[in-house]
Amino acid sequence: MTATEAETPCSGTGLNAAYPSEMDDPTRLDFSSLPPIFILQANLPADDMHEAEDAVYEAGGQLTYSPQEARIFVGRLTQKKRAAFELRSRGLWTEESSLPQQPPRKKRKLDPQPGGQSLSGSETESEHDNDTRDGPEQAQTVSDALFNLEDHVVVLKLQWLTKSLGAGAFLPPEPYLVYSGRIVERPRDVTRPSTPTQSITYIKATSDGLTTSSPQASSSQKPGESSLTSILDGTILNGDSQPSPIVDYSPRRFRDKKYGHRTTPSTTHPTLHRTTTSEHDFLDPSKSGSLPPPPDWMLQGHPRANYACTRSTFANPPNEAFIAHLSKIKDARLLTLDEIGVRAYSTSIASLSAYPHKITVPSEITRLPGCSEKIAKLWIEWFTSTDPDAPDSERHLRVTDALEKDEDLKILKLFWNIWGVGADTARKFYFERGWRDLDDVVEYGWHSGALNRVQQIGVKFYDDFLVKIPRKEVEEISDIILRHARLCRKLPKAWWSNKENGYRGNWSKSDDGHGDQTWDPRDMVCVIVGGYRRGKTECGDVDVILSHRDEEYTRDLVVDVVKSLEEEEYITHTLTLHTTNSDRDQQTLPYKGEHTGHGFDTLDKALCVWQDPVFDREKHEKNPNIHRRVDIIVSPWRTVGAAVLGWSGATTNERDIRRWCRKEKGWKYDSSGVRDRANGAVLDFESPRTKENGKLNRGEVLDDGDGWEDRERRLMEGLGIGWRPARERVTG
Repeated sequence: MTATEAETPCSGTGLNAAYPSEMDDPTRLDFSSLPPIFILQANLPADDMHEAEDAVYEAGGQLTYSPQEARIFVGRLTQKKRAAFELRSRGLWTEESSLPQQPPRKKRKLDPQPGGQSLSGSETESEHDNDTRDGPEQAQTVSDALFNLEDHVVVLKLQWLTKSLGAGAFLPPEPYLVYSGRIVERPRDVTRPSTPTQSITYIKATSDGLTTSSPQASSSQKPGESSLTSILDGTILNGDSQPSPIVDYSPRRFRDKKYGHRTTPSTTHPTLHRTTTSEHDFLDPSKSGSLPPPPDWMLQGHPRANYACTRSTFANPPNEAFIAHLSKIKDARLLTLDEIGVRAYSTSIASLSAYPHKITVPSEITRLPGCSEKIAKLWIEWFTSTDPDAPDSERHLRVTDALEKDEDLKILKLFWNIWGVGADTARKFYFERGWRDLDDVVEYGWHSGALNRVQQIGVKFYDDFLVKIPRKEVEEISDIILRHARLCRKLPKAWWSNKENGYRGNWSKSDDGHGDQTWDPRDMVCVIVGGYRRGKTECGDVDVILSHRDEEYTRDLVVDVVKSLEEEEYITHTLTLHTTNSDRDQQTLPYKGEHTGHGFDTLDKALCVWQDPVFDREKHEKNPNIHRRVDIIVSPWRTVGAAVLGWSGATTNERDIRRWCRKEKGWKYDSSGVRDRANGAVLDFESPRTKENGKLNRGEVLDDGDGWEDRERRLMEGLGIGWRPARERVTG
């Protein structure tokens, strides 16, 4: 698990202070009557964008990640041309137009005016548009144009959102209006706009004196850019080459207003599908029967509904087959650098994964937090792609079928699977340098400085790193690391806990919330985290956390352990070695209320390449054993619960823990501990609890236990998210 957190300041440029909390404003503004809202990412830091999205969602707004569905766009833009370009780049073509005129409404009573007069009777709102009186009623009147955007869109400054929420009323859009336009069809002779890239040529000298050029994109249009994005945004699936779905699945409250982008009907006759009476009944919500009772976290208004970290999510959920298709779409959006789309699909996947029932009707999906009508549409297509009684393995989606066949995506995934190569770098390898396989990477990138050392190692052991690691091998590697940690700190063997007394040193006996009490408290602790602790039968790498009650034993321990393992040839390459935590005296990362550039994890750690040095030297001249990726993390005992928690959950679970602490508690959580954002104070939730009823002296420890898992449990309870074993944190 490698997560990063962009710090959001409590003041200054951060936005979290601009959004009023629910407790501060119990009569907060209701966005449910507004058309769908899209938050533009341009010029907006990721943390600020997430804050804006959360604010819209919590105000009851229709937050959408589909530009074609949105009618209100909010972002940090100031120029009309840039706003229009942002819309076009997302496949939405418009022509500049003034806001549509709102017909007068009848008889709305306003508060009495000074002097005893009131506005009522036959007077209409439009007659008082020029009223300079401030207040919610006037703001609502001037903003009526926002409710009549059938074929228009508006781009508003972000301040309109923050100030409207702060005022508890819709402020007039005119002062914040960047662009307004009418939706038009995309010109058939115009391609999707993209940022031009310079052509780069790499020359290689051959033995015959001739030269060859590295394959590369020679035009300003990046190769595969239009086809891959078209698959994801539906241009290929729902445009001219395919018939659009006949059934209107747009959100019910917007259906009467006819929101939603409509493409020109295809001249190709749609393929007729034989629909049985039972299928018609399935698509008709009135005939779908009663729905299963929802879990508590699904109920509207539940404070934990929007956080994956506050609900149990198991591996192999009932809707696993459908979720697998959504995961493919999410990965494809990641490789197109669509951060908003990745976050949206991650939220939907986490919600579907936690749902304990097999989905039988679309309305089960739309009532899930974070699941839109778009997800319901995909489920309908997936379910009806074959006979209702067929196994789920035979169902499919057109979009995932197209993605699996897309050659550009195959190349991007090839590069993405190189250790040390992220989505952005994979795209640069392909779209800017024109590389198409690993041979190109070696031939044109190895000696050109295009690859860093980590990426070179990733290419060198590419095939080895793709092979999953069985649980037994993970445990064996962990035991070796633990042995070396004990030897580095010269712990007497009498302190070593062993398998015979019920403790292996690296995992709890039951993982049920009660730490193992049979181990010697003077011993070193080694906890296997990551996918192993979540119950995976095979893991991509090995993540272990070392800790000891005496902080002198954990100071710079990672340096000594890596050196010892290198000497015995278990570690063949040390890619990164950090002593960040030891350098700050093993204290919780300070919170300064500003963007500091620190990631989520600042503990001492080493990222290594591992190979078993034991082999038959008579049969092999070179070690034939496979290479593995191993991460060794060291945490002081004082905050070992935070470290274990931060390295045990799936990605969405970890993201939502930080989001929960920031938004609901005003705290900052990372793997080194918890701090109060208001004053920077360290908050200790891990120490064993004490009795205060007189039976024990104050300060004396209860039989609560002080194992690493006890500390993790107390931390989760203290944060307010509730304890659940790591096997219930499989959010995807």
